[in-house]
Amino acid sequence: MSEMLLLSVSVYLINGILSGVYVRSFLKEKYGKGLILAVWSAACFLIQIAVFEVLDSRFPVGEAAGILLNICILLFLQLLFFEKDTQKQFFIVFSFMAGKETVKYIVSVFSFIFHGLCHNLLDYFITKGMIHTLEKSNIWIKFFSFLVIILCALLYTLLLSVFLRFISKKFVKKDYLLQTHENIFLILPCIAALCISVTIKMMMISVENGMTVIIYDTVPATKFWIPVICVLLLSAIAASVILFQKLLQYNEETGKRVILENQVRQMQKEIAEIQGIYRDMRGLRHDMRSHLANISLLVKNAAGSANAELESYIGKMEETVSKLDFAYQTGSPITDIILHQKGQEAAKKQIQFQVDFSYPSNLRIDIYDIAVILNNALENAIEACRKTEGNKQVKLHSYVKGSLFFIEVENDFAENIIIEKESGLPVSSKGNGKLHGIGISNIQRCAKKYMGDIDIEISDTEGRKKFCLTVMMNGKPVTAT
Repeated sequence: MSEMLLLSVSVYLINGILSGVYVRSFLKEKYGKGLILAVWSAACFLIQIAVFEVLDSRFPVGEAAGILLNICILLFLQLLFFEKDTQKQFFIVFSFMAGKETVKYIVSVFSFIFHGLCHNLLDYFITKGMIHTLEKSNIWIKFFSFLVIILCALLYTLLLSVFLRFISKKFVKKDYLLQTHENIFLILPCIAALCISVTIKMMMISVENGMTVIIYDTVPATKFWIPVICVLLLSAIAASVILFQKLLQYNEETGKRVILENQVRQMQKEIAEIQGIYRDMRGLRHDMRSHLANISLLVKNAAGSANAELESYIGKMEETVSKLDFAYQTGSPITDIILHQKGQEAAKKQIQFQVDFSYPSNLRIDIYDIAVILNNALENAIEACRKTEGNKQVKLHSYVKGSLFFIEVENDFAENIIIEKESGLPVSSKGNGKLHGIGISNIQRCAKKYMGDIDIEISDTEGRKKFCLTVMMNGKPVTAT
């Protein structure tokens, strides 16, 4: 009895520690992080002792009732120590309980095997005359019993911790707010595992001719099939989590792709309109300068007091016409327009805007993809610069190496940048969490269309923080026909 009590106490302690670690990986603590795990483990351990050892000796608790009690205990502790997230809390509890109960039966098979090996080893010692007395025999029996308990506790800890760590690692979108139907999808495999564990418990021990019989003795094949069934149940839970995360990722990617397509479509429409205006402006600029040249000739031939006034008036007209010129001549009217707009936006916010950019007309790269990159990159850069103090700069540079086209955007920034583990991209500081990072991810998507990618470099020199985004695209050279 003392060995069984020791094993139960060990399992309660292991459950308390592992459940605390598991819950912490999903939920935010209400109180100090350093004490939560210790307090949780102690509370969980003591409650399990009180309920399943003290009260159970007077009011026996069945297997199903014990599982429900455990679920209630964990939910109560979560509400006590962690911030409320009802849907996720139910998933955490059910997945932990399913893992705990399923692993328990895997370990029970190994426990039976360990006891058999120890029994055979004890018989061997007695046969060889290494154990002569009943006292020595009892010592060895206790030794083997404690050895089996230690091995089972270690195996239980290992298997359960591996399962919980795997689920926690694969559940990447921990900040995602689960919907009820999504939570049901995740919990159903856990409930199935718990129901099967209750069924195994009812089949495990039977009474024949007044003697207690374990199923492993009556049906030896169960020593193989029970662990297999348990592993499949754990795999089903893990598979549901992986599938759910893949669906979330797919929906997120679909949403981003739709936004990118809408962005390109809207950009095409706007640029088509602006290109017409651009062509008209070029024609108007040419005509106006011709008219001004003719008027200047007339003024030079004229005499009288009106001459100086006319020259001043014509000078002002020339200044007005010069404003119709775009400051950046990049080789494409589309990129000219984008840089003109971004330059004006930067000037309004007192941001130095330096441009060394040329459209790679000799490479097969869609101008609208470059437009998406420039729009998103410069918008992010200007927004980041706006929050800095003192001198602030945005630098745009491009160059070609063979078939590779590089775009570099460098800007000052003040706020801390958080890099998302899953994507490796910076998280936006904008309020809409669902749309965070879409600008950078759209840039990356455009780059990957041309077998390229992006690189982000963050530096801090003499208290001045710099963010540098490099975009690489591989475009096949345009061949003359």
